[in-house]
Amino acid sequence: MTIAAGKTPLVLSGESTQFREFRLDCAMLTAPGRGRATNEDQCVFAGPGSPVAERAGVGYLFAVVGGNAFGANGVRSSRETATSLREVLEDERAPRLRPDLLLHYLHAANDRLSELIRGRCVVTAVWIWEEPGALRAAWAHVGDTRLYHQRRRGWRQLTRDHARGRLLDRAIGGGPGLEIETGTITLGPEERLAILSDGVWRGATPGSVFTDGPFPTTADATRKLVGHARLNGGADDTSAIVITARSIDAGPEPEH
Repeated sequence: MTIAAGKTPLVLSGESTQFREFRLDCAMLTAPGRGRATNEDQCVFAGPGSPVAERAGVGYLFAVVGGNAFGANGVRSSRETATSLREVLEDERAPRLRPDLLLHYLHAANDRLSELIRGRCVVTAVWIWEEPGALRAAWAHVGDTRLYHQRRRGWRQLTRDHARGRLLDRAIGGGPGLEIETGTITLGPEERLAILSDGVWRGATPGSVFTDGPFPTTADATRKLVGHARLNGGADDTSAIVITARSIDAGPEPEH
């Protein structure tokens, strides 16, 4: 499934996915910037689209893609990249080449954008799958979207910004020789990931929003991040995905 705001003012989706020992609770929210008629962001949640892929345990893919076409083709650029990412999970090599496939499909999107669309976009994509006793997450990142990880109540930023202020150093569609940042981590129960567009983190980082008291539900956490960013006056499109890892025998998310 892909959530794309287009001209919709606000889109919120909550999902729960299930592995053998773990599950993921996730929520996505995207909204256009103030005064903007079109949202150039795309939020992606993709699961295995065939029984073969599901049995192979390929996992789930999440991404925030932001158009950055300097006034032209921003939506088309982000949609093209989101489409490339969804193809990852149906690749027959998926169970053994996860991080490499993320790079392959993002480089393919980079070629199409630079040669055909003449647009650019930024992206942070996270692929999560289960190994015996653990969840693994691999990410690929270009631009000024961000990935945060929460462990024991503390948040840390996993990605680096490929930008100076608001001027991008790297972007999908930037032409040959693009460098894509990658990394992997292990996720334990009750650990969280947050993928944020620059329209969110410039006004509301997870560490600044979630400081005291119990953590809200995943959907409420997503609403708070986007809501704080918009209240803080940002005019950029705002998109957030929050993912919580849980043991399969854990009960429903607590309500606060």
